[in-house]
Amino acid sequence: MGFFSDLLGGRSLDALVERARRQLASGEFDNGLATVAKGLEKFPSAHVLRDTGQSIRRAKARAGMGALLGRVEQDSDPEAFEQLIALYHETGMAAERVRLTERYVAEHADREQPHLLRGEQALEEFFGDLRARDGRLAIDHLLKAGALHPDSLKPRLLLAEIYFAIGADRALLGQAAAIERLAGDDEVVRPVVTALREAAAPAPAESIDALLAKVEVSGAVLRDPSAWSSRKRRGVADGADGARLQRNLERLVRDEDASEAVVIDRGGATVVAVGDRTLDVAPGDAPADGGESGLARVASVVARTIKVSARELEMGAFRRFVVEGPFGVMVVADAAGGVVAAKARRGADPHRLAERLTVAVEGARGRRS
Repeated sequence: MGFFSDLLGGRSLDALVERARRQLASGEFDNGLATVAKGLEKFPSAHVLRDTGQSIRRAKARAGMGALLGRVEQDSDPEAFEQLIALYHETGMAAERVRLTERYVAEHADREQPHLLRGEQALEEFFGDLRARDGRLAIDHLLKAGALHPDSLKPRLLLAEIYFAIGADRALLGQAAAIERLAGDDEVVRPVVTALREAAAPAPAESIDALLAKVEVSGAVLRDPSAWSSRKRRGVADGADGARLQRNLERLVRDEDASEAVVIDRGGATVVAVGDRTLDVAPGDAPADGGESGLARVASVVARTIKVSARELEMGAFRRFVVEGPFGVMVVADAAGGVVAAKARRGADPHRLAERLTVAVEGARGRRS
């Protein structure tokens, strides 16, 4: 009876999606989001519901963007800049967010907030791809924000994150002193200052650019700031995540959603590899037993190439890439700076494979997909 009452009451997945879409079309954005939220409680893995919810959020954001764009164009209003940048962030419009923030910096170079926003964005990009130029950009803007507002704590904490991560200990100790001065007896900040000072071992001479370049070449930061920062800045399989991720990917193969799956860290090393560990490659190129799988090699090359190209062409951050061929279907996806990939038989649904892979990785990190 429960199944039939759900259908008759309009609570099937199709009915919920149709209702949310009608509410989107009629501009009832809040009601549409409520419908999607209720639907996800009943159908938590429904990809179509999540997509519909994202469409509603984008439409709701666009409805307010026109007026904000007008204020930006007409008055160069700082509040409008910040609200529009936040909307771009909420709706996943990464390229637009960066371009608008850069314009905000150019038109209001004497204000702290645009430098702080651009510095934080560049910091996110640095920890995502570990590119030296992103780190340099983050440091420059955060230093400028701190100089414009000497009593502001946030740019100091963000600078401490990158200095801690790359091993710039002389600069780190300078920020630790500033943080201690600004925070006073704050019990939340005190252990942060202690952690920074205990980690620092300054060298006689220190080049920030050289340290950033070293991180880019090695593909790994020296230290993980997530140990004391409120942000999780680590890769896909640190600590307990690795064992959990191994189990999740083994289940992915056992359930026949994939024939093989791998996780590769920022430095290109294979962290987890499960399944048949084969991929059609040129004769003589197949890995020896126990060596790196063909999937791991191909996924590393694909991700590295696509990440660079997407950034250079201002297409936004790399998220996911699908390759189909005689070997079957391969999905390569970004995962906290590393790469995760899975292969399935020929004719498999790449969208389902991508969704199952995402669920496995996000579940391993203790988050709902």
